[in-house]
Amino acid sequence: MNTSFYQYLILLLFSTIFQTEIVSAAEYPNDKVDIKPYGLLPKYRSFAFSPNSKHFAFIQRENNIDLFVVMNAGTQAVSAAFRAGTYKARNVYFATDKHVIIVGSKTQKHYQVRGKWENSKAFVYNIETQKLTTLLDNSCVERSQSKIKRCKSRTSSLFPGQSGLGRIIGLNKKSREVYMPAYSGLRKPHYDVYRVSLKTGKAKRFATGNASTIDWFLNEDGTVLAREDFSERTGEHLIYSKTSGEWELIYRNEADIPEFSPQAISQDNKRLFFTSFNENVFSMALDTGEITGPLFGQEGKDVGFIVTDINRKMESIRYSGFTPSYSFPDQKDNETYKMLSEYYPASSVYVEDRSTDNNKWLVHITGNDGAGDYRILDREKVKLQKILAEYPDIAAIGEIRAINYKARDGLKIPAILTLPTDPEKRKNLPLIALPHGGPASHDTVRFDWLAQYLTAKGYAVLQPNFRGSTGFGYELKNSGDGEWGKKMQDDVSDGIKILVKSGYVDPDRVCIMGASYGGYSALAGGAFSPELYRCVISIAGVSDLPLMISKTKSQNKSYSPIVKYWERLIGDPETEKEKLKSISPVNFAENFQAPVLLIHGKDDLVVPIIQSKRMLSALKKVDKVVELITLKGEDHWLSSSETRLALLQEVDRFLEQHNPAGTL
Repeated sequence: MNTSFYQYLILLLFSTIFQTEIVSAAEYPNDKVDIKPYGLLPKYRSFAFSPNSKHFAFIQRENNIDLFVVMNAGTQAVSAAFRAGTYKARNVYFATDKHVIIVGSKTQKHYQVRGKWENSKAFVYNIETQKLTTLLDNSCVERSQSKIKRCKSRTSSLFPGQSGLGRIIGLNKKSREVYMPAYSGLRKPHYDVYRVSLKTGKAKRFATGNASTIDWFLNEDGTVLAREDFSERTGEHLIYSKTSGEWELIYRNEADIPEFSPQAISQDNKRLFFTSFNENVFSMALDTGEITGPLFGQEGKDVGFIVTDINRKMESIRYSGFTPSYSFPDQKDNETYKMLSEYYPASSVYVEDRSTDNNKWLVHITGNDGAGDYRILDREKVKLQKILAEYPDIAAIGEIRAINYKARDGLKIPAILTLPTDPEKRKNLPLIALPHGGPASHDTVRFDWLAQYLTAKGYAVLQPNFRGSTGFGYELKNSGDGEWGKKMQDDVSDGIKILVKSGYVDPDRVCIMGASYGGYSALAGGAFSPELYRCVISIAGVSDLPLMISKTKSQNKSYSPIVKYWERLIGDPETEKEKLKSISPVNFAENFQAPVLLIHGKDDLVVPIIQSKRMLSALKKVDKVVELITLKGEDHWLSSSETRLALLQEVDRFLEQHNPAGTL
């Protein structure tokens, strides 16, 4: 692209951008911080374009209720706003110009299935008829086995105890049907594909798999192209092709955990695309099984995921790291994204959706330029129009810095450091170490509601991407295997010590807080590095690792991939029982010096609340300062504004008592 013309586009973009921008952070001093805007879920989220770009849809939060909203893109008039019953809103996107797919979930029990499940379901909303219809409805199976035969309007063959019923793997535009995979049968469930009408929601079984089938790939008219099988018992990973009209085995391997899994199809329906260790993209020929690559990759960054359309056709590659980056097949698209990312150098720019003619892009901007907003880029007019802000009531943004530091063994640790808004108040600060969950996850340059609230109060916040984190290449992620409570914890401690040495942080005013794995890390910090911390906050944290893996085994088979995954990351409770005990905070309650706040959702199915209850009991037995806050009706992901706000209020109270930021 001509350089002068490129600069002209930047200037033109600046001149046409919406005028409603983020208010200066200096206008909001930290002593007037309001908890509510931070504790609430985003007011607007999960935006999507209709293929013709005439409408967009999103989820809007009003009075602790999620509404699915459809809006005219030209006039910005609301066409519809509705709920999906008692389901929590998870996602929204368009199947056609008039059919909006919405996905929700809820925690519930199922007939003939032990325990609770986070059951998801898809619905379709017709913009023209204004009718909401359930897709692939298994409600009769949920109610009672005796009613199955009498319920002719339901898909009664579905296995009751399954999640993921909202998944769509293809669209037939001619017949106005979508293809949805689901487990069929009550005794020996198998993973099949159902053809589901967008008009009625009724479903017919379209393709039959087996107990080992885990995925399907189809072309635009619904012809089956490939099937993926994985046997948990034998570890046999198979990929079959049906491009010749008959099933042909094109790939076979044996492993406890599949080395890869196809994610997309080529535009010509001849190849499958997959990632290897999340670092590079490869392709597999459907006629021969030949693997080619690497085709795409960026050093020091993971492939976040392969972006596809509703038929799983590859459209682009999105990379991770501190900020996202993309690889598009068309060089003009790469130039457009470069223009956007250079216009917002201190933020992350996500391409959420594109119109069919590729002229209009829906982008999400989050980071140092504000609390997150959605904009429409008109490429022809070179105009970027702001639609709505995720958090319209938050104006003050703490500075988000992407930093790197060396751990004690020399490994480079990428991290996010968020500082209070006033540059004059960035010395000798109180610090909250905030390790992320996962641990196969990572923190990025984005608006983080919890980190931003803490910096608004006057704290510095360190979010280390310790070893075991994704996003920054295979070496960092792989080096975390077997290092729970050890080197992974050292990475957090080393980051704190470096900030103290640099003068940013007061060593006597450091607390550690985290959720899920981050909650474990917080407890491990209190147990194994007690001299560092003034207080400890664990949200849905693991305290007893043998119990965690034993529970996982009881819910799955001992040879299942999820069990093997945790055994590889942490250890085998049968052969490494003493090791697991030695890194379980529940066994080291005596070591704690700092007061502890435990917070846990009652309906958490990922990390059951027993983990926090055991930690509470252990600490009380040795007369430590500890309290447990139970969030009624809350799951693992803090899906409710009401409970998220309650959590933030408890955190605020606890910090004010044990590590106040003070008047800065």
